[in-house]
Amino acid sequence: MNKVFEWSWATMMMVDKNPNSVKDIEVLDLVWNNTTDAIFTIGHDGAIINANPAFEELFGWSVSEIIGLSFPPFFSHITKAEHQEFLQKLREGRNFPYVVSKRKHKDGSVLDIIASYRSINNQDIIAVGMYKNFTEQMKIQRLLQTSEDTYRTLVESLTEAIIVQRHGKIIFLNSAGVKLFGQKRLEDIIGKSIWDFVSSKQKETFEKMFIRVLGQNNMDKALSISGEFIRYDGKLICAEIKVIAIKYQGESSLQILIQDISEKRNYEAQLEYLAYHDPLTGLKNRRKFTTIVEESIKEAEMTDEKIAIMYIDLDNFKAINDSLGHNVGDELLQQFANRLKSSLRKNDELCRVGGDEFLVLLKNITDNEQIEKAAMRMQSIFNAPYTINNVTFDVSSSIGISVYPEHGTLVRYLISHADQALYKAKENKNKYVFYS
Repeated sequence: MNKVFEWSWATMMMVDKNPNSVKDIEVLDLVWNNTTDAIFTIGHDGAIINANPAFEELFGWSVSEIIGLSFPPFFSHITKAEHQEFLQKLREGRNFPYVVSKRKHKDGSVLDIIASYRSINNQDIIAVGMYKNFTEQMKIQRLLQTSEDTYRTLVESLTEAIIVQRHGKIIFLNSAGVKLFGQKRLEDIIGKSIWDFVSSKQKETFEKMFIRVLGQNNMDKALSISGEFIRYDGKLICAEIKVIAIKYQGESSLQILIQDISEKRNYEAQLEYLAYHDPLTGLKNRRKFTTIVEESIKEAEMTDEKIAIMYIDLDNFKAINDSLGHNVGDELLQQFANRLKSSLRKNDELCRVGGDEFLVLLKNITDNEQIEKAAMRMQSIFNAPYTINNVTFDVSSSIGISVYPEHGTLVRYLISHADQALYKAKENKNKYVFYS
C-alpha cells in the first residue's frame, strides 16, 4: 500500500492542529496536489466543497461535477438517511480512520476503498475525507475462494507483508513478510507462533481483534489498527495492520496485511519538530513556548506560586552581524543559546522568538529575589567573551521581566509586558528590568 496515504493523513492532522501556520498550509497544499489518494472537503450542509486531482483520477468524475452535492453519486452503498446520520457524527467531532468500504466509479464499476474522515469543524468545513483505492488487494482476497495458487502468485508480487495464520500459527507468508521480519528463508518462520512477533504490550489488543474478525459473517470486511511487530533481531516495526477472515486450505484462517509505517512515524516526528522548534538553535519556538506557559499558569494557580517570563535580547547584535557576516551571527546565536540553556534549572523553559530574541520561563518562583538571582547569573554567563573563527569579542544582553500574577494572568500579557520591560532595559544595555 502506498505510504503516501499514511503521510498524507499525518499531514492533515498536523495542519489541523496549526491551521494558521503559513508553513503548514504550504505542506498541506503540497500533499493535496501530489498525493495519489483522493482528498475532499465537506461543508456544514454536507455538500462537497472541493476535491484534489487524485479524486478525479480515482472516480472518473471531475471536481466540478461533484462540488455542491450533498449525496454524490459515488455513494452507491448507503442510503441518503444513512449518509445524513454519518454527517451528523462528523459534525459532532467524530473521526473515522481506516474504514474499508465501497464506492462507485463513474463507469459503474465498484471500488473497494479505505476511507478516512477527519472532523475539522472550522468556519467553512466540517471534515476532510481521504480515500485509498484498495480494489486490487480485495480481489486477491476473493481469489482465495477459487485458487490458492493464484493467491500465492499475486501476494508474492506485493510489497506489503502478508501472513496467513490459523490458531496462532503462521501457515503462509509472502517474500515481503520474510524480509520484514529479518529472515532470509521462509522455512525459518512457517509454523512459528504469531505471538513471537507481536509486542507483548499489544498482545491482548491483537487477540481481541482476531476474535472479532473471526466472529464476523462478512468475510469481505477487514479491521485495521496500528501496532508493533518484532523482528528476529529484536527491532520494533511500527505497522498498520489490516486483518480479514479467509478460507485457506479449506479452513477458516486470518490474513494479516502488514504495512511498515516506520517512515510515517519519522515523518510525523519531523513535522512535529518543524512545527515547534527553531531550526538554527534547536530550541522550542514561540508557538510551543506559549503552550507551555499556559500549562504553567494553570499549575501556578493551584500551588499559589509565581512564574516569571524573561524577554532576552543581545545588545548590538545587528552591528556584529553586519560587520562580521551572517555566518558569524548564526554561530553567535547558537553559542548564546547554549549558554542560556546551561544557566537554567532543569524545569525552566527556553525558546527563540526570532532574530536575537529569546524567551525564558522560570517556574516555581516564591519571590522576586529568586528571579533577580537568575537574571544576574544569566548575564554573568552571557558576558564571558565569545570566540568565533579566531575572533574574540564581548557581547552583553538585556532582559525584560514580567511576573505572574502581578503583571498579568494571560500569556499574551505576560510576554507583552516582558517585552516592554526589555525596551527599558536596552536604554542602558546589559541590564535587567521588571515590568512596572
